[in-house]
Amino acid sequence: MDSVLLQILLYTLLALPLVGAYALLGLGITVIYQASRVLNLAHGAMAMGGAYATYELYHDHLFLPSQTAAALASWHLELPLAVVGGIVAGAALGLGIERFLVRRLRTAGPTTQTVGTVAALSLCIALAARKWGTLPLEAPQIFPAGVIHVGRGFVQNARFGIFPVAIVGAALLFALFQLTDLGLAMRGAAQNRRGAALRGIDPDRTTAMAWVIGGAFAGLAGILLAGASGLDPYAISLGVLPAFVAALIGGLESMPGVVVGAAVIGLVQGMIPILALAPKFGFLFQGQGSPELVLGVVALVVMGLRGARLVGADVKGEAL
Repeated sequence: MDSVLLQILLYTLLALPLVGAYALLGLGITVIYQASRVLNLAHGAMAMGGAYATYELYHDHLFLPSQTAAALASWHLELPLAVVGGIVAGAALGLGIERFLVRRLRTAGPTTQTVGTVAALSLCIALAARKWGTLPLEAPQIFPAGVIHVGRGFVQNARFGIFPVAIVGAALLFALFQLTDLGLAMRGAAQNRRGAALRGIDPDRTTAMAWVIGGAFAGLAGILLAGASGLDPYAISLGVLPAFVAALIGGLESMPGVVVGAAVIGLVQGMIPILALAPKFGFLFQGQGSPELVLGVVALVVMGLRGARLVGADVKGEAL
C-alpha cells in the first residue's frame, strides 16, 4: 500500500507541469470568453506565435524587410527581452484576430465568431509551416538546465518551472478581473454591451483589451512549452485542446474553476502510467494514444454535462 501511495505522489508531482500549462492556456481562453462570449479556438495560434517570435528574436534572424533585418543582424537579444517580445507578439496576434475577424463577425453571433477563429488557426498554422517548416526547432530554454529529482523519477527544470509561473499568472489575472475597474468593465461589457455603452464604457475597447491579455497569456504558455518540448507548427497550436477541456470543466466564467479543471486534466493524464497497471482494466490505458483517449472521453462527458449551459449563453449573447 505504501508503495502505491508513493507512486501516486510521484506521478502527481510529475504532472504539475501539465497542470501549469493547461492553467495558463485555460486562463487566457476564459478571459476572452468572459469579455466577448467567444470561445477562441485560435488560442493555439497565439501560443505558437509567441513561441516563434521568441525563437526569432533570440536567434538573430528576424523575419523583417531586408534593410531592417540587416540593421538588426548584429543584435542578439537577451533571453528576458526575447521572452517579452514573444509575449507582445502573442498579445498582438490576439488583438489582430479580434479586430479584423471576430469584430467583423459580431452581428452574426458568437457561434459564427467561434467558427471564424478556426479559420484564423488554420491560416496561422499554414503560414508557420511555410516559414519555418514542420520539423521541430530547438527553442530557447527559459529556465536553467538541470533536473529536479522526485523519488525515483525526475522532471526537467524547463517543465517544472511552468507550474509556479501559472500560479502567479492566475493570481494576477484573478486580481485584475475582481479588484480593478478594468476587470469590472470587461465583464459588464460582455454581459450587456448596450448598457455598458450607456454608462460610458467602450465595449469594443474592453473586448480588444481582453483579447490582448488572453493573447499575452497564450504567448507565455507557448514560450514555456516550446522551451520544454521543442517548437513546431502543430505540437503547440493543437496541444491547446486539453486546456479547452479544463476551461469547460471549471466553467468558462470562473477563473478558479479553470485552475481546478487544469488540475483535473493534468492529474488524470499524469496518472495514466498507474492506471495502466490496474489488473482488470489496465489494458485500456496501455500503448500509444492513451492520453488522447482519456482526454477525448473526459471531453465528451464534460460537453454533455455543460452543453445546455453553453447554448443558453450563446443565445443570450446573440440577443444583446
